[in-house]
Amino acid sequence: MSILSYLSLLLMPLFFLFQAQDCSADTCPSKEIMQKKVVETFKQNITVTKIQACIVPGLCEIQVDLKGQNRILYTDSKGEFLIAGQIFKTSDGTNITKEAIVELNRFTDSDIRRLEDLTAFTIGSKGEIVYFVTDPQCPYCKKAERIIAQMAESEELQLKVLLFPLSFHKGAKEQCISAICNNKGLEGLHSELKSENLCQEGKNKVEDTIRFLRQKGISSVPTYIFTDGKYRSGVLEEQSVKEMLTGLPRDEAARKEQK
Repeated sequence: MSILSYLSLLLMPLFFLFQAQDCSADTCPSKEIMQKKVVETFKQNITVTKIQACIVPGLCEIQVDLKGQNRILYTDSKGEFLIAGQIFKTSDGTNITKEAIVELNRFTDSDIRRLEDLTAFTIGSKGEIVYFVTDPQCPYCKKAERIIAQMAESEELQLKVLLFPLSFHKGAKEQCISAICNNKGLEGLHSELKSENLCQEGKNKVEDTIRFLRQKGISSVPTYIFTDGKYRSGVLEEQSVKEMLTGLPRDEAARKEQK
C-alpha cells in the first residue's frame, strides 16, 4: 500500500478510546530522528516539518510535507512506532486529527486572494464571502448547492464557486471547463453536459484549482472555505453555515491583532 493510502486520513480511521489530555513537549523525539525514521519506513520523499506533543498522552504529532501537501502522523515518545490515522475524542466525538489538519492548512490572506483568481462564478453580492468547492457529478454537492445557493440568493452571504472535479468522475473535468468557457454559472455546470467548448482559459482555471486545493489538503467535495482561513468538508446545513459565519468577525479581528 502506498504512503498516500496511509496518509488518506478519511479512509483509515484510528480510534483512541480514552480522554485526551496535555503531555510534555520534551517527551517527543527530535525532528532529525523522525525525519530519518519516516523516510526509512515509508520509502518516500517526505519532509518532517515539525514535531510536537499531541493532545493525547504518550503520543507526539509529526507534521510532514508529502508532495507539497501537509499531513499528520503520530509517534510514541521514543519514536519506535509510526501511526497514520484519525484520533477521536470520546467525550464529544471531536476528530482531533481533522481539526489539526485544517489548522495546519489554514488559508492565509494571500491564499484567499488566490481563491479570488480561481473563482469560476459568483452568486449574490452582499454578506460574508463563502468559497464553495464542488464537482458537477457529486450527489452530495447538489444538496449542498441547493442550501448555500438559496442563502446567497436571499443575500445572507456571497457565494464564490470553485470547480474541483474528482478524477474518478468521468467527464466531470470537461463539464467544469465548459461551464467556465460558456459562462453559464451554477445552473450551466449541470446543464451543459455535452458542450464542446473547452477553451484554454477554462482548462487553466480548473487545473490550477485542482493543484492549489490539493496543496492545501483538500481532497473531497463539497468543501466550504471561509474568510478566516478555515474550511469544512461535507454537506453543511443552513444553521451550520450561519454558525460559521457568526464567528468570522471575531476571528478576523484576532488574526489582525496577531500581525
